[in-house]
Amino acid sequence: MVSHDGTAPADAVAQPKQDLFAVSSSQKSTDISRSAERAPLTNEAAAEAKVTGTRYAVQAVDVHAAAQGSSPVLAKVASGETVDITGVTKGEWAQIIHKGLPRWVEAKSLAKEMPLGTSPCASGSSSERGLRPDTIKVHRAVCAKFPSIVRYGGVSGRGEHATGQAIDIMVGTGNPIGYDVAAFLQEHRAELGIEYIIWHQHIWRPATSGAWRSMADRGGATANHLDHVHVTTYGNAAG
Repeated sequence: MVSHDGTAPADAVAQPKQDLFAVSSSQKSTDISRSAERAPLTNEAAAEAKVTGTRYAVQAVDVHAAAQGSSPVLAKVASGETVDITGVTKGEWAQIIHKGLPRWVEAKSLAKEMPLGTSPCASGSSSERGLRPDTIKVHRAVCAKFPSIVRYGGVSGRGEHATGQAIDIMVGTGNPIGYDVAAFLQEHRAELGIEYIIWHQHIWRPATSGAWRSMADRGGATANHLDHVHVTTYGNAAG
């Protein structure tokens, strides 16, 4: 807050003998002093608010004028959108900068990382037919994070693919994005109920080993998982 010295000028201090003009001068000075002590205007408050970082909205968020639920809702931030934060908190509220001005949102509605995608994929949901809940979560999280990937293999054949517990994320042979997808799935395995991942002739099964283990050569690019990331889930472990 910009502060001002509210002390009246020396020539405005009351004298033993005052005439009309001296009294008026004193009153005017007092009025100015009171005005200087006013609450900061919106632009003054904005000037003091410093952006210290960025957060993601983990759900649709109401933007309030003050740090209380009864405060007017001035705007909404959609799930997944980013907001600038100031690092200032009041109880369960966090201050953000919205359209250049300091506002308040519930702190629990913000996260350092982008929330996993849960909406149906823009490329279509035909691959989800027959899939278990965890496998559907994998599909939606990957297509939200990597929208350039549009081909997936769902229920088919036998084993885990037949039961809906597996999905193939088709990236194409030689495409390095497969490594990014595999790393993303590793990071979020608990949230997605992942049992194991196969990529580029290696398998990662955290229940038995925290490291990637090489697999025997099965022949072609698809058999060796050189063109797709295979994910097997527990089915409904993520809740």
